[in-house]
Amino acid sequence: MTATTRTGSHAIGRRAALFALAATGSLAAPRILRAQAPRDVTYVTPFGHLVAYAPDYVAASGGHFARNGLNVRIVGGTGSAAAVQQVVSGQALIARTGGIDVVRAVSTVNAPVRAVATIAHTSTFHVVSAASAPVRSAAEMAGKTIGIVSAGGGTENYLDIMLARANLAKDRVTRQVVGNSPGAFDLVQLGRINAFICDAGVVVNLRARHAPLHAFNVNAFASIPGQVYVASERAIAENRDQILAYLRAVLAAMRAIDADRGGDASIRAMQPFELQELRAPDTAKAVLRAEEELWQAEGKERMLRILPDKWRQGWQEMVAAGLAREGDPARAYTTAFSEAL
Repeated sequence: MTATTRTGSHAIGRRAALFALAATGSLAAPRILRAQAPRDVTYVTPFGHLVAYAPDYVAASGGHFARNGLNVRIVGGTGSAAAVQQVVSGQALIARTGGIDVVRAVSTVNAPVRAVATIAHTSTFHVVSAASAPVRSAAEMAGKTIGIVSAGGGTENYLDIMLARANLAKDRVTRQVVGNSPGAFDLVQLGRINAFICDAGVVVNLRARHAPLHAFNVNAFASIPGQVYVASERAIAENRDQILAYLRAVLAAMRAIDADRGGDASIRAMQPFELQELRAPDTAKAVLRAEEELWQAEGKERMLRILPDKWRQGWQEMVAAGLAREGDPARAYTTAFSEAL
């Protein structure tokens, strides 16, 4: 099976999608593909192409997008803040990013963007350090060099929140961009950084390799949803049907992944995207299950739901950390789509 690759993006055409339907068993969705021409949609990930974004890949190769009348181009992003910029500029209809990034964009520069669904109700990020020299709390970061995925992105924002909770000035920590991969642990072992912030998939990969690490989740420091789907206010007004179709396809893919308890069909469905993580299928399955816990953190019946209470509390935590201005948290989200699923 092949996928068309275009400058960090992936698209599955009609023939490839039909082939995928036959290959993925229970993950195949449509009995009858829509007769009308599918509508083209561009979606941007927070950072590159990872198993963590499995619902989008499975929705593509499993035929769920086709069932909902969409032809989706999946673009690997360069950071969560950049993903917000892509939808604001109209280069993408929908993107995935951190709840923190949405609040910052809305409260500080009045960006015309809103979260339309929650993919990870709790944070996916962990602070990873060497077991021989562990960084066990925000207070222990003082005077150290901490790796972040991207400058100005979600991991740096979480770092600022943690430092604020520990009453540490931001300049007490040196920041270094290291990306989001197990390779960042090499920098820890070489002594170039003391710790780094990464998503759950990286932690799973490192533990599968028996890396001598210490890790803790940042979720205790922030109530804001970990990862959300976002769209511009213009797209919400003008392309409601496409956004809703996208989310319905993703929800169908999430349910298919949940039903695939062995994980084999889900892994096959992601093969067209040539993800590096798939070279170790058992580890990829472990990453998938770790991500699924985030989708279902508020219960299976609340997958993709926008929960206003989380936004209200999270916004105030960000104000206290100097990452957001006082304002109405409802400016950062809309419940119209998740309630229509």
